[in-house]
Amino acid sequence: MTTEPAASAVPATRPPPPRGDIWIQRLLVIEAAFCLALAVTSVKLIPFRRLAAWSSRRPEGARLMPPDTTDLEVLRADPDWRQSWRIGRLVAVAARKVPFKAVCLPQALAGQSMLRRRGVPVEIVYGVKRDTESGGIAAHAWLEYRGRGFLGHEVAPDHTEIARFPSDRARRPE
Repeated sequence: MTTEPAASAVPATRPPPPRGDIWIQRLLVIEAAFCLALAVTSVKLIPFRRLAAWSSRRPEGARLMPPDTTDLEVLRADPDWRQSWRIGRLVAVAARKVPFKAVCLPQALAGQSMLRRRGVPVEIVYGVKRDTESGGIAAHAWLEYRGRGFLGHEVAPDHTEIARFPSDRARRPE
């Protein structure tokens, strides 16, 4: 007797597994590793205000972000959501494989860069929380599409949002 996996094991906002050639995914992981290397170097060498300005820049001819949605069927039908989820997953895989430490901000910058080249409008969200161990604050960055996190969003609910790039659209649910 074979048992089928429970349908509830997959999160409701997760798109179906990507179809296609494994070599395309491998090339995307290589691209993600390259973008991560550039992002880690940029975070170390470039002041944050310049990185934030770059993150806020909208490429010529880029689409605007659609309004936020809480409707899961709308998200599932959105090809940009599926592309965002796939790129986010592959950036996270690449971050575990590279020989340097690629934390949340370089991952968010790399993901935004890859998606920007594909014409997908995403936002980098910066948040902070009080660090109870050191008594200071801890910062975190994650990526969102239409108000839904897809890279680094797992710990985002613990953080208070302080900035969002680009932030040139109205934030209202659909």
